[in-house]
Amino acid sequence: MGQERYGFMTPKVDTICQNTLELIRIKQSLILQQYAVDNDVMQIQHTIDVMNAHLEEAKNERIAIDNELLAINRHIDSLTPKRPDGPRPKENIIDILYERLSFHGSYGLNINQLALSNWAAGGENTFAGKAFASFTLLDHKKTFEQKLIGNFAFGIARFASKGIEKQDDKIDLTYSLSRNSMTQWNLSSIVTFNTQFANGYKYPNDSTVISTFFAPAYLTLSIGCSYKTKDERFQIYMSPVAGKVTFVMNQELADKGAFGVKKGYYDQDSIWIPGEHIAPAIGVNFIINYKRSIGKNITYTTLLNTFYNYIERHDDDRLPIDVNWENTLNFMITKYISTILFVHLKYDHNTTFPVYDDIEGVQTVVDNVPKLQFKESLGIAFIHKF
Repeated sequence: MGQERYGFMTPKVDTICQNTLELIRIKQSLILQQYAVDNDVMQIQHTIDVMNAHLEEAKNERIAIDNELLAINRHIDSLTPKRPDGPRPKENIIDILYERLSFHGSYGLNINQLALSNWAAGGENTFAGKAFASFTLLDHKKTFEQKLIGNFAFGIARFASKGIEKQDDKIDLTYSLSRNSMTQWNLSSIVTFNTQFANGYKYPNDSTVISTFFAPAYLTLSIGCSYKTKDERFQIYMSPVAGKVTFVMNQELADKGAFGVKKGYYDQDSIWIPGEHIAPAIGVNFIINYKRSIGKNITYTTLLNTFYNYIERHDDDRLPIDVNWENTLNFMITKYISTILFVHLKYDHNTTFPVYDDIEGVQTVVDNVPKLQFKESLGIAFIHKF
């Protein structure tokens, strides 16, 4: 027989009891979870206490190290002589210039040689050599830039029959002062100086001097504006007012009126008036400089310098022009060896050459006129850059 239910255990009371038991089980579960959380909190707090203790030890060690450093510094200061009272000395000018200046350049030797033996086409044994050097000194400030460029060359050739002759000879100096602006156009001033090292002769006659050191020498002073690309491969300079002075300091050449100076003459009293040494001129100056790499080891450089003279005029009322155009093609073989092709075109209306005519079977000078001067050289060059 089944157990008899008590009379007060109605379905409603039974439901209430079951709900109460469920709440008790939930409470027990929550109490267990709270206990676990409390244990976790205690462990975390313990870890924090340990870390704080380590941090405090590290702070104490840092203070001890700082105190030791202070003691060491005080000891070093006691050993170092004290700076005398008064204003500190100014910064060394050498250090200032070293930070602001840049200097680079190159020098080398160019050699050409030709040897013939029983050569039916003819020719002559020849050996030629040319020493050359160039440098660039740049002083770059925030508002101004100064640049000094020097180019030097001296070359001779030895012929089997004619002996030694000079092949190349130049001293070229260029100084420029530019005001740096926010654009690629700048206000600039340029000073150039050109002359030579040794005497030049009217070969094959090596007794007739046609040029010497400072005869001629050219000094050009100009002010204008310049433009250069961002990579500085192309630069152009234009000066509406430029002064050019020609120096002929050799009296014999000055008396002949060489290179445009006023030649010597006899006055009405038959007194010899020596030729002048200086010939000034005022004109327009244009300078174009361009450099480009052609391929991996080939570089082309060109420099064109023109001067239009305001003072002198031709018979047809044209302004006289002086042109100096240098072209260099450098084929780099190794770091120190190159093949260099140099082409130089020059026209100076004050540099004249004789014009001959056959008069009664004799070649006679009938006039002296300016002509386009041309020079070309090709050879192996040994170069060192710095």
